[in-house]
Amino acid sequence: MRASRPLGIPDGLTDWLLAASRPDDALEHVSVHALADGTLTLGLFHAVAGLRDAERSALRLALQVVNAGPLRGCRLQSCGGVLIPRYHDALMDGSEGGDASPA
Repeated sequence: MRASRPLGIPDGLTDWLLAASRPDDALEHVSVHALADGTLTLGLFHAVAGLRDAERSALRLALQVVNAGPLRGCRLQSCGGVLIPRYHDALMDGSEGGDASPA
């Protein structure tokens, strides 16, 4: 995300994103990093089996937050995802109680 001017991280941004997510988004965690040039990076951690599903959810939430949320007026520069193999393997394995942390 890029703001027209550096704005920092708006109060309540992570709570807003978590509240705006849908159950099928499986959004577990949000991290936000702000740079002095006005760039914000949102880290959205989805517990879904498919990378495409995570990317769709992330794009929908990112567009929502810039169109009607706390980042209204910012511009979405890019949206993409990475698969955390160990976490994905635990999801696919179906093992309960296993350590699926991305360590």
